[in-house]
Amino acid sequence: MIYDKLEHLNKYQCMHKHFTDVFRFIESGPLSERSDGKYEINDQGAYAVIETYETRDLSDCFIECHRKYIDVQVVIDGIECVGVCHRSSCAELPYDEEKDFQKLEGDTVLLTLGAGSFMIFYPDDAHMPKVRYGGSPGTVKKAVFKVPVQI
Repeated sequence: MIYDKLEHLNKYQCMHKHFTDVFRFIESGPLSERSDGKYEINDQGAYAVIETYETRDLSDCFIECHRKYIDVQVVIDGIECVGVCHRSSCAELPYDEEKDFQKLEGDTVLLTLGAGSFMIFYPDDAHMPKVRYGGSPGTVKKAVFKVPVQI
């Protein structure tokens, strides 16, 4: 897992060949002006989903991981907490290969993810997004870039 500020994004380009396309998309114009929806990043399987949602109580969230994609999660507006842990420390529930999605059960450490910050989750990085920050739910606009693990 990587947790950093957008101003340091270029330091991570060397970690995966598709990251260059993701970072180019982020820098191509304000993400805040993009509508919610799916955006193709390149012709090799990388894409983004921009979504606006209300954060939730911790008890209403779940831990997840993916096997085929790396997540690059960028908060565009708002603030949330994200639970993180290593997949091996969790009990695994059935994996949905078509959706590349697996729920997990376990304990996480909460980190704060606000506008101008990002997290990168690899397949062994279990994560629980959308957790409210502070006492009441808030609105978050986020871009989740899905980058194929296989190059």
